[in-house]
Amino acid sequence: MTFGVVALVVVIAAAAVLLLRVAKGEGAGGDNLTILKFIVLLGLAAALFAAKLWPIAFMVLIAAGGVMAIESWRDKHIADGEPAAPPAKATQTAMTVKEAAAILGIADDADGNEVRAAYRKLISQIHPDKGGTDYLAAKINEAHEVMLRSLDGE
Repeated sequence: MTFGVVALVVVIAAAAVLLLRVAKGEGAGGDNLTILKFIVLLGLAAALFAAKLWPIAFMVLIAAGGVMAIESWRDKHIADGEPAAPPAKATQTAMTVKEAAAILGIADDADGNEVRAAYRKLISQIHPDKGGTDYLAAKINEAHEVMLRSLDGE
């Protein structure tokens, strides 16, 4: 018996198992999808073996094993309740006048005209419409507001 025939028999058996599981309503959708992926990859390997493309067939089998291992590891860890990504830090504090002045590139005790001029110059260079980012524009806007509030408070 050749590898192609053996792989073909395994594919048919796996397809039968999948059909029985679906007919009985067993298994989660993810399990059935994993079995279906296995059937497709093994069927591809069987076709490659039958065509006497041994190296490619072995690569498909190795890749299929790796993909299945990674997917089962991922599913297990997601099921265990591990977060998919670390939570974002929520430790944002209010900007100080000193930080705002540094962002705008002016002195802490600058007057309103200097604040507005520095803001206009920066925002014209960093605005998202001119290639800047939303984050930088937001920081410049915040710095402008902090500086103007500090001037109103004096």
